[in-house]
Amino acid sequence: MLIYTRYFLLLSLVLLAKSLAILFFIFFGEVGLGPDEAQYWTWSQDLDWGYYSKPAGIAWQIALGCKFFGNTELGVRFSAMIIGIALPLAVYFLAKACNLQANTAFWAGMIMAFSPLGVLASFLAITDGGIVLFWTLASIVIASALSKETSPNYAFVGFLVLCGALFKWQIYYIWIFVFLIMLFLFKLKLRPFMGGIALSLLGLVPSLIWNWKHQWVTFRHVAGNINAAPTNHTHMLQGNFWAFLGEQAALLSPLLFILLVVAFIYLVCKSKEIPWSVYFCGMMSFIIILINCLNAIFKKMQGNWCDFAYPSAIVFLCWYAFEKVSWGKPWIKGGVILSVILCFFALSLPYVQSHVSLSAFTIPYKINLFRHNVGWVKLGEDLKIAGYDPKKHFLFSDKYQMSSILSFYGEDQKRAYFLNLHHIRKNQFSFWPSMAVEQKNQTGFFVVAENSPHVEKNFPSLIEEYKKLLRNYFKEVQYLGMHPLFYNNGLLVKAALIYECIDYNGQEPKETDLY
Repeated sequence: MLIYTRYFLLLSLVLLAKSLAILFFIFFGEVGLGPDEAQYWTWSQDLDWGYYSKPAGIAWQIALGCKFFGNTELGVRFSAMIIGIALPLAVYFLAKACNLQANTAFWAGMIMAFSPLGVLASFLAITDGGIVLFWTLASIVIASALSKETSPNYAFVGFLVLCGALFKWQIYYIWIFVFLIMLFLFKLKLRPFMGGIALSLLGLVPSLIWNWKHQWVTFRHVAGNINAAPTNHTHMLQGNFWAFLGEQAALLSPLLFILLVVAFIYLVCKSKEIPWSVYFCGMMSFIIILINCLNAIFKKMQGNWCDFAYPSAIVFLCWYAFEKVSWGKPWIKGGVILSVILCFFALSLPYVQSHVSLSAFTIPYKINLFRHNVGWVKLGEDLKIAGYDPKKHFLFSDKYQMSSILSFYGEDQKRAYFLNLHHIRKNQFSFWPSMAVEQKNQTGFFVVAENSPHVEKNFPSLIEEYKKLLRNYFKEVQYLGMHPLFYNNGLLVKAALIYECIDYNGQEPKETDLY
């Protein structure tokens, strides 16, 4: 046990150093809040039992961080930093629960910490961190029981699933794997098993309370996403399989993903040689990733939709590389080093691109993974220069993402409004007091922002188009110009159009029935 303690302390020191690096990038990396982070922050300013598209956990998480550090980027992301420490430690203990060697468990934690998935979970305030953490904790309980050839504590598993369900409902999939492995490998104690499931279902209660008061919109939204898959034969294969597969490789890092594929081949061919706890981690991960890849053949899938499969996949990968084959160790270590380099490059790129003196050659803007995060501080400054006064005026946009950005980066951080000029689907702003309720006869500032190449292609035509649309709702609309937000090596790649809209008439676009 002493050797496990040493490796645990070493991993903890590495994670502390990583957290200091994350702090540096928060303060100096020029990576502002992304649209999703800003949206979740607006939720945290109006705490509730649930929200339009997600359970309430992410809003509660951000509210906790902001209680200590204020409504700042650090406040929004502080809890993510804590998850970034807890998650690699949880993977370490998952490996330990599978009876893997201390060195193997250490490297499992290192992969989780420094894979792009682990770095992003430490840096961005998004819902994935919560579900991945609680999925991993529940897996520890199950793997530990399998190592001892006994039944897991179903009540404890249920409690952990309950906590994960406050972030994403996909965590309930874990019960399928528990049922299968206990049914076919060990004696399934049905009453405790059903009790654990019943306890976990309490995680749905907050969302059910909120949806009961709001026309069940979350369920309509989820159903709409499911039904978005093409159904006719002509468009049957309109997914994004190769892009999705590439995103999986990017989440884990390319070299480690290739090794994981090799490990999965061994899993399928040599299953009888694998300990049950390790088999549980490997097979669960393999099935989840495989099903999502197959779905990506028929419909467009987001790369993060199966990220909760990777903690157990990492444990299985390390077991294979360190304890089953002789050639695996250097490849794992090389994969971690490559991952650190890639993550450092990605986080540094916004700063490098915005400082001409650091760029010996132009780095294409499209490879900047954080292009949706940059320039927002300058937007807040430009609004102030343009005459926006939070005591007299309001902010609004025709996209809920932009309304969220304006809410956080606008002076005094007043909640902005969403005016559905293009009749897109509903969102959380649709269920808060609207401009018609709170801002009739007042003056507002309207903002629309675009990245390259849309800046060059769309802005010239959009200037007059938005002016014409906004005149339906205001007595006078003044275009205040195009405001540069971000330059790549001196070339404008992100900008915003700002309009001053005077004397709102209280009218709104026709309400949409899209969810």
